Amino acid sequence: MKKLITTTLIISAMLVLAACGDSGSDGEPLQVYTHNDSEEMDAMVQDIEENTGVELDVLRLSSGEGWSRIQAEAPDVGADMQIGMLHGFGIKAEEEGHLLPYESDEWEDVPDKFQQKDGEWYGTSFWYNLIAVNEDIMKEKGLDVPQTWEDLLDPQYEGEIVLPDPGTSGTAFLFVSTIMQIMGEEEGWEYFEQLDENVGQYTKSGSAPAQMVAQGEYAVGLTWDQAVYDYIDEGYPITDVIPSEGVGYSLDVAWIFENTDQPEKAKKVMDYLGTQDFMELSAEYRSMVTKPGITDDSGLEESFIDYDAQWDADNRDRIMKEWQDKFSN
Repeated sequence: MKKLITTTLIISAMLVLAACGDSGSDGEPLQVYTHNDSEEMDAMVQDIEENTGVELDVLRLSSGEGWSRIQAEAPDVGADMQIGMLHGFGIKAEEEGHLLPYESDEWEDVPDKFQQKDGEWYGTSFWYNLIAVNEDIMKEKGLDVPQTWEDLLDPQYEGEIVLPDPGTSGTAFLFVSTIMQIMGEEEGWEYFEQLDENVGQYTKSGSAPAQMVAQGEYAVGLTWDQAVYDYIDEGYPITDVIPSEGVGYSLDVAWIFENTDQPEKAKKVMDYLGTQDFMELSAEYRSMVTKPGITDDSGLEESFIDYDAQWDADNRDRIMKEWQDKFSN
C-alpha cells in the first residue's frame, strides 16, 4: 500500500510539473524586434495581443542597429519575430538563412510584389523619403523652398539641414540608395560630399529630423512621409516636399526567425498581420498599406523611382563602409 501511495504521489507530482511547464511555455511572451516608432508600435502591440491572445515583448532599435544586432546574435537570434523592418534587410536576412518560411492564407489577396514567394517575409506597408521644411524659418531667413534634391546643395542652406545618419537609420539609407540609383555612384558620392557642407547635424533616428524641423531647430530636414504628416496634423509650421527627380520607397516587412522556439505563436501573429483589421490600424500610422482597398497610392506613383531593393541589399555594407570613412567623425 505504501508503495502504491508513493508511486501515485510521484506520478501526480510529475503531472503537476509537466502542467506547470506547459503553462510556463504558453505564458512566455513572443520576443519581437522592431524599427517602428514607439507610438505606432504600442498601438500595434495592443491590437495584436487583443486579437491573438499572444503576449509580445518588444525591443525597438533603429533599422541599422537592429540589423547589426541580428548579425551579432545569429544563428541564435534573441527574438522570435521581426515586426517592422526595411525591405532590403528582409532580403539579406532571407539570403543569410535567418528566416522561417511560412505561407499564410491571410496574405493571399496581398499582391505578390509585397511578399516573398515562399513566405520568408511579408510587407505590411510602404513608405518614402520626403524633404521637411519649416515655413516660418524659411520666411524669417528669406530662404527658398527646395524643390529638388539638387536644390539642397545651394549654399543658402549651409547649417540649415538636418539629416539622419545612414549608419543607424533606414530612412537615411533609403535616401542614399535613391540618390545612387538616380545619379549613379560616382555622381552620387560627389552629391553627398557637397551636401555634407550644408548639413548642421546627423541624427540617429530617421524621424528625428521631422521633429527638429517642426520645432524650429532647423529649416530643412530629410525624413520619411508619415513623420512629416503627423506634425502637419498637429498644427506645426511644417510642410512636405517631394523632390521632382523622384523618391525611393521601401516596404515595411515582418518575418519569423528560423531559430524561434515558439513557431505556432509566431505564425498566429503573422496571420493576424495580414488581416483587414490590422491593415486598417496600420493605415492610421502609414500613408500606404499593402492590402488592396484600404489606402490609395495612385497619386504618388509618378513620384516613385523604380527603386531596386535588391541593389539596396547587395550594396548596403559596401556603401555604408565608404560613407563612414567619408563622413563619420
